[in-house]
Amino acid sequence: MSTTDEASVKRLLELINLDDSAAVEAQWAAFEEELDAQSDDDSDDEVELIWIIKDVIDWESGFFVDWKDTESFIASVEALAERVDVSIDWGVDDPDDDEFLDNTSVPDLMEAAFEQLRTHGYTLWNWATDSDCYGGWIAKSADDEEMLSLSEALGVEFRTGDMPF
Repeated sequence: MSTTDEASVKRLLELINLDDSAAVEAQWAAFEEELDAQSDDDSDDEVELIWIIKDVIDWESGFFVDWKDTESFIASVEALAERVDVSIDWGVDDPDDDEFLDNTSVPDLMEAAFEQLRTHGYTLWNWATDSDCYGGWIAKSADDEEMLSLSEALGVEFRTGDMPF
């Protein structure tokens, strides 16, 4: 891993952990351990850093859900929003109601969460998983420009939650 990649990954972890240095250090250690394990593998495949990042942040500082798993998306985004003391209004009394979950989509929920987080100074992000899943995180809106720069540096497209993949 190049020094630029290393700095980009570390900075991404700092931004999505919202000044929680203990979480950053724990995730960075897990990232390095997984990177070493994959580097020791004899395969010639290039290691995709975003997938290691996904694994070390999942359900702590990020989400990764199947395209139709609205229930897990709500649960994971609520957990992320709770960290910044924001409550998401999904537009129903019971967001766990099966009828509601069956009649909505992850992109619709992502857009709703994005709008509400934005009013509190946070941005919900998603990244190009190139799969049938959605992945992302929350960061301070003041860091939007830097997040886009990190997207470019890491070679993975990031979009704000109002533009789901």
